[in-house]
Amino acid sequence: MKFIYKFFVLLTFYSCQSNGNERVFVGGDIINPINDYVVLYNPNGQVDTLYLNSDNKFFHYFTDFNNGIHSFVHGGKYQSLLLENNDSIMMHINTQDFDGSLNFNGIGAKKNNYLTKLLLKLENQNSKKNNFYKQDPLNFHETINFEISKNSKDLNLFLKENPNSDLFEKIALSTIKYHYFTKKELYPHSNLGNNPSTNSTQIPSNFYDFRKEIVYNDKDLKDFYPYYNFLFPHINNLSFEQLKANQKICNLESNNLEYTNYKLTLIDSLVTNPLIKNNLLKYTVRNFISNSKSIDKSYILYQSYLDKSTNSKDKIYIKNLFKNIQGLQPGHQLPSVEVIDNKNIKTNINLILKNTTVLYFWDNANRYHFENSHIKVKTLTSLFPEITFVAININSIHTNAWKNMIYTKQYNLDNEYRFVNPSFAKKRLAINYIKKVLVVDRKGTILDATADLFDPNFEKILENHK
Repeated sequence: MKFIYKFFVLLTFYSCQSNGNERVFVGGDIINPINDYVVLYNPNGQVDTLYLNSDNKFFHYFTDFNNGIHSFVHGGKYQSLLLENNDSIMMHINTQDFDGSLNFNGIGAKKNNYLTKLLLKLENQNSKKNNFYKQDPLNFHETINFEISKNSKDLNLFLKENPNSDLFEKIALSTIKYHYFTKKELYPHSNLGNNPSTNSTQIPSNFYDFRKEIVYNDKDLKDFYPYYNFLFPHINNLSFEQLKANQKICNLESNNLEYTNYKLTLIDSLVTNPLIKNNLLKYTVRNFISNSKSIDKSYILYQSYLDKSTNSKDKIYIKNLFKNIQGLQPGHQLPSVEVIDNKNIKTNINLILKNTTVLYFWDNANRYHFENSHIKVKTLTSLFPEITFVAININSIHTNAWKNMIYTKQYNLDNEYRFVNPSFAKKRLAINYIKKVLVVDRKGTILDATADLFDPNFEKILENHK
C-alpha cells in the first residue's frame, strides 16, 4: 500500500507540472530481477534504458511522446504495451512467472491488461492444440473462422463495458486476426509438407480470402509482434506460390537461394513503409546467412539485400554479421570471447576445450528451449561420452540469478558458463538464434557452425566429428 500511495502522489505531482499539456508516465516494480535495468522502445525506434533503484523499481516520464505500441524488455523477456496521451501506468512483474504475473495499474491499465491476457491466451492455445494442423483443410478453415468470431465477440463485450480509443480497438482486433491469419499461412506447410501445392485441390476456394484484409504498411502495427509474426510466413507463401507457378521451384526449402532472393524482391515491391520494409529485409537475410552452409550463396544474398535496404544501421549490422560468419567457417579458429563459471572465474572460451566440444546456448527467457536442450544433452552425453557438451547462457544477467537457475535445475556445473560480455560474444559468434550450436575440436578449430541440437541428423554430424 505504501508503494501504491507513493505512485499516486507521483502522478499528482506530474499532473501539477503539466501546465495543461498531455503527459505520459510509466513505472513499475520487478520481483526477482534478472539484471538491474529495463529497456523501453518507442514507436520511433528510440530507446530508453531505465535502471532499477534499490527497491527494484523504475520510473519514466515522457516529455516527447507519440501514441502507439511501445516495447518493454527485461532479462530477455519482451512485452508490448499500448501508451496513449495522458496514460499513467505502473507495471508489476515477477520474473519467475513473467507472463502470468504481469499486471498493470493506473490510467491506461485496463486496455493493457486486456491485451496482455489476450496474447497469453492465444499463446497458450498454440501450445495446447497439438492436433490443430492435422485437421482436413475444410475443418481447419471453419475452425479458424469460428475462433476469430468468438474472440471478436469477447472484444466487443469488453469495449461495451470499457469504452476505449479507436487505436486500442484496432490493435486488439489486429491481435486476434493476425494470430489466426498466421495459422492459415502456416497450415499448408504444416499439414501438407514441403510441397503444399501437391494437395492444393483440397484447399477451399475461399481459404485465402483473408489476404484481402492485409495492410502491408500499417504504421500503427510496425512495432507489434503478431503483425510481423504473420508477415514472414505470408511472404514465404507468396514467394513459393509465384515461383511454383513459374516452374522455378518445386519444394519449400528455407535456404534455397532463389526462393530467399525472391522474398527480398517481393518485400521490396509490396512494402513501402521504411521501418517495416527494412525490418523484413534484415531478418530475412539474417536468417539465410546464419544458416547457410555456402558462403558464396550468402554473399549473393547479402549483395541483394544491400541493394534494397535503406537503413544504414541495418546495413552495418548485416555487414558485420556476414564478416563474423565468414570467420566461423569450418577450419577457422574459434573466436576469442570470455566466459565465466559458477565460481566466478573468467577464462577464454578456447581454454575450456579438452576434446571435441559441442557449444550450445540458452536464454533464460526461453524456458522451453533451455530445459529441453539440457534434457537432450543428457541423452547425447551417454551416446557420445568422448564429446564434451558445454552450455553457455547468453543473457546480461545477475550472477546470482544465473547461479540460482543452474543450481535449482541441478545441471552439470562443470559444463555451465555464461558470457562475460554477452553483447560482444553474440556478435562475434553470430548467435542470432538460440538453437545455434558450434562443434569444435580440442584445439578450437571449428568443425560445424550451423548445427542444430534438435536436427534429426545431429547425431550423424557428431558421428563424423567424434
